[in-house]
Amino acid sequence: MFSYQQYYPSAPLADFIECYWLLNAPGGFMDTPDRLIPGGRVELIFNFGAPLDWLISADNPKGTRLNGPMLMGQRNRIFYAQSNGKTRMLGVRFKPGGLLAFTPIPASGLLNAIIPADLILGAQLKNWEMLLQEQSTDEKMVQALDVLLKKALKSTPDDRLLVNFTIDALRNSQEDISIATICQQTGWYYKKLERVFLKNTGYTPKYYHKILRFNKAVRIMRTTDVLTDICYECNYFDQAHFIRDFRQFTGTTPGQFKKEDNKIAAILIKHQPV
Repeated sequence: MFSYQQYYPSAPLADFIECYWLLNAPGGFMDTPDRLIPGGRVELIFNFGAPLDWLISADNPKGTRLNGPMLMGQRNRIFYAQSNGKTRMLGVRFKPGGLLAFTPIPASGLLNAIIPADLILGAQLKNWEMLLQEQSTDEKMVQALDVLLKKALKSTPDDRLLVNFTIDALRNSQEDISIATICQQTGWYYKKLERVFLKNTGYTPKYYHKILRFNKAVRIMRTTDVLTDICYECNYFDQAHFIRDFRQFTGTTPGQFKKEDNKIAAILIKHQPV
């Protein structure tokens, strides 16, 4: 039986973690490569089901298979994932910049990477995995993970306010706000803002804006097929620019993408805010 659930973190973690998620699916759910479109987040993943091959690409046709908890970094191009049986995963979706509350290692080093989580968060992750597996229900598993992460919380990153201000400005501006305007509002010159933002989110502010715009467009595509409307709503210069970004982030055209059964993308488009 297929199920996907999201849970909110407790108050001490709310500034750093967007949600916990649980995915359960029978064998065959991802028996063919499924698209992993960029969403701008870092995720901690515990796999309690069949092995999965992650970040399949033309230059890595077999993908990457890891045992134990893993960290999947933010991405700037299309990858694929494939399961080999029953799917059961527990994940932590960090807010952009949220990982730095648990480790001093910058997110910039995680771009397009999937690595053993203990390399970033410590050897304790192996014990976490065993403790989580012992829980009798999904809810208790999430509660246990929340407790573990509260204990692992180190400190609020020094630049968190600036990063959050920039993210909110890029997300919520009715028009395309320029990075120059954000610099004027914060009093930071661009190179300093870029350096801080890259450390926290793994993207430059301009590239993060590109990821946001693409994700907004993908969600609008659920309700319209008119590309000119999507381009106007998302402030693309023209259809050619939109289609170029779309191919980079999905590996296909908007029309073909809508025809396909993109299981993981469909979950995120429905449940993950831009």
